[in-house]
Amino acid sequence: MKTVFWLVCMVPLLLKMCLSPDEKTEKKVLAEVGGERIYLDDALDGMPKGLSAKDSTNFVKEFLNNRINDFLVYQKAVENLSQTKELEKMVENYRRSLMIYEYQQRVLNERFKSEMNEEEIKRYYEEHRSRFTTDNHLIKGIFLKIPSNAPGLTKLKQWLSHPDEKNLPHIESYCVQYASVFNYFMDQWTPLNEVVGSVPSLSEKGSGLLQVGHTFEVAENGSCYLLYVSEQVSKGDIAPFEYCKPVVVNVMLNAGKTAFLKQLEADLRKKAIDDGKLTLYN
Repeated sequence: MKTVFWLVCMVPLLLKMCLSPDEKTEKKVLAEVGGERIYLDDALDGMPKGLSAKDSTNFVKEFLNNRINDFLVYQKAVENLSQTKELEKMVENYRRSLMIYEYQQRVLNERFKSEMNEEEIKRYYEEHRSRFTTDNHLIKGIFLKIPSNAPGLTKLKQWLSHPDEKNLPHIESYCVQYASVFNYFMDQWTPLNEVVGSVPSLSEKGSGLLQVGHTFEVAENGSCYLLYVSEQVSKGDIAPFEYCKPVVVNVMLNAGKTAFLKQLEADLRKKAIDDGKLTLYN
């Protein structure tokens, strides 16, 4: 339905651009610059999804203007730059680098398209723990913002001091009624500054908030802020596996890709020598 609506809205623009079909490709031509054609399909291929009719129209216009400018400047450059051997060499080197890069990416995508085994990731983490230190204080816990005049605050603080299976339902029920912020992250490592960054009187305490089993309380602008810390990891310490797992995976992928490319180059060199395509002179 959205596609139909978008096409209906785009009709006036297409008419204004006086689109003409390309007889060979049957594509709609937006413009022609010195024999070079600019196609509507190319604009649509690069268009982000979910744009409104107005934004879609603006996107096509901007695409067309940019492509026209590119063609005009390129054609002017061709007219004024002589095809020297140095320029031809630069173009060839760039083309060669681009081809090598595209081939490597294709090979790597085919080789590393499957997800890594969880055990392999954990083993790599354990063997290289010293590489995965945290740049932030990390905590698990509960963070609340309650109006200072809310009833039953004393009882809430008692529940919060022991947020176990018995007390947690009471905390949740209370927060549904009175809390403007209820951040439960007992099962997820979170940077301390992300939790309390919006509360200066808490943020300034810094590492003083890293007391496990303690509830911190500050009053500010008519609100009561409560932070319960169940676990903590200090800045500079080894980051927990579940927190740095994405980093571990990325490191493993990069290391694997580098090793794979080096082996690929070595294999190609050996095959070239065996096939008589590579001769090394002393």
